[in-house]
Amino acid sequence: MNLIKKTIKEALKTPGFSLLYIVGVAFTIAFTMIYGMLLYGQLGPVYPEYDRATTVYIESTVTREDRSSSTSHLGMSFINEFLRDSVPSIDKVTSIVAWNGGYPMVQPEGNKPEFHVQTRIVEPSFFDFYKYEFKAGKPLTDDDIAANVYSAVISDKVARRLFPTPEDAIGNYISIDHIKYRIKGVFREVSALCLDSYGEVFFPYAPVSNDTRMPQKYMGPYRAIIKVKPGKENEFRNHLRDVCQRINSVDTTAPKFYIPIVKSHAEHVLVNPQIDYSPESTFQIKDATTAFELWKPFIIAFLVVLVIPALNISGLIGARMDRMRSEIGVRRCFGAKRPRLMSMVITENLILTLIGGLIGLIAAWLTVTFAGTFLLELTPLAYGYGSSFSDSASFITGEMAFAPLLFALTLAVCLILNVISAWIPARIAMHRQITESLNSKR
Repeated sequence: MNLIKKTIKEALKTPGFSLLYIVGVAFTIAFTMIYGMLLYGQLGPVYPEYDRATTVYIESTVTREDRSSSTSHLGMSFINEFLRDSVPSIDKVTSIVAWNGGYPMVQPEGNKPEFHVQTRIVEPSFFDFYKYEFKAGKPLTDDDIAANVYSAVISDKVARRLFPTPEDAIGNYISIDHIKYRIKGVFREVSALCLDSYGEVFFPYAPVSNDTRMPQKYMGPYRAIIKVKPGKENEFRNHLRDVCQRINSVDTTAPKFYIPIVKSHAEHVLVNPQIDYSPESTFQIKDATTAFELWKPFIIAFLVVLVIPALNISGLIGARMDRMRSEIGVRRCFGAKRPRLMSMVITENLILTLIGGLIGLIAAWLTVTFAGTFLLELTPLAYGYGSSFSDSASFITGEMAFAPLLFALTLAVCLILNVISAWIPARIAMHRQITESLNSKR
């Protein structure tokens, strides 16, 4: 405790240095936390996408006839025959229409102004696949499609704009582009960073029947989202390879059918692989990108953000050590040991880092709270998924902003780098001869 009091007293003797140090650490923590929140919101286990680690995506198919190729999305026939119920490596599967539902206008009753909403067209299994929390009512079901009634579920944010409470919305109607939909359920809003589960109004769709020819019947307007059982991703990829071989062996005169890309969740968010349409391409399913290749750009960016401030801080501490050389020499003359002097410098560094870290954390929270719209517009991965940024698009939710592990990792790395940046110049200063230190002001 006495050491802490002494280090605080020493820090107050040089307010300019202390202020620069704290501001540098605060900026680093704030920038890194905002960067981390963005990545965590898109990659971490957040509501309602808690199973991202085992989720894979099939977004496109390729057919080749002679030397020409064409792309499409999946047909419901393929999803039902080869992805549902009968595959040991699969836990759950759902599908969504490949194109977004759009940003239509809601027409409230009375004199309230119209506003945009993000809509999505999904199959009822979507609400079993993703773990939505319903505030009132129930999810969409197959019965809603069979009843041939326009039904929808809406977010609680949209419900609050139209009705006194979420419960009041159930059984009532929402008018979208002047078409009325009966509201069946109200769910807790989702962050716009959840690219596949974000939506404010969900409609059910009836599966489209496709061509009965091979392989055209396996092509269509859908994207498949699959939860693979833990450790079974390679088995699942091998299953898809076998499926494509079976389809192509049925009719050797028909166009050949391929699924060139199966993405993990991180690949789905971070990379956009290009399909090779050259005549030599075999369109074989590629193995998953290695973790190092996937994270290399982000590791480099993260280190740059942390290392550059650490070097600046090291320069500040080095300059301060030069100014303190005579004081260090006097203390050593009166018996102060090098470890004691080093601990004083390191402790002061840690205290200033913790103060800067706390300020940086608060600054990050304030930024995402009051400038979330601006940040969302600067985020290409989320851009276009918010209905109208000033109106209704959610951005950073509480579980993203208050992720303890994220802050702990950021602060720990900053502490390590800052301790190193303080230890190097301090060690150099402590190992100078006492006479050299005493004569430094002459």
